[in-house]
Amino acid sequence: MNEKYLSVSDGEKCPVCDHSTLKVTAREIDVPHFGQTLLYSSLCRNCGFRQSWQYPLEARTPHRYTLYVSDPSDLTSRVIKSNTASITIPELGFSLESKMSSDPFITNVEGVLQRARSTTQTLISWADTQEDKEKIEKLLSDIDRAIAGELSFTLIIEDPFGISTIEATNPKKLKIEELKSSEDAQ
Repeated sequence: MNEKYLSVSDGEKCPVCDHSTLKVTAREIDVPHFGQTLLYSSLCRNCGFRQSWQYPLEARTPHRYTLYVSDPSDLTSRVIKSNTASITIPELGFSLESKMSSDPFITNVEGVLQRARSTTQTLISWADTQEDKEKIEKLLSDIDRAIAGELSFTLIIEDPFGISTIEATNPKKLKIEELKSSEDAQ
């Protein structure tokens, strides 16, 4: 992985402890599957606060990948998600919206379901009513059935920068669509 430091700033004010002990680093790195990426990182020597952001420097053709998951072997299909991509599983009512502050990841379909389960699990403590709690428990049950290969579903990734992809174990179950870029729409 090639890496080039662009800037280092030491002694910045930390947003957590308010001391001037924050080191901010910007560097350009070449990340497999993602290409040239600008990586910002902050670390406070006083309180330990840390934060990082990744920004793609390369834009490709926007795409939508739709994978029809109907067999346990489909769960091993590789998912490469950039921070500009959104993931949707309509049958579960799950979506992971794109945000420049979201983390990119490389996993498989089962890993996406595990992330969905983890996120959903935290919602139980926020449920205001018994009815809400039961809906969340039903969703967790459906996610568990999908992880076990007992529930068919559709995994959709849309990436306006075209960096994300799905590498399907069965390519016949994968539909790839080229999307219009926001510049073309104007």
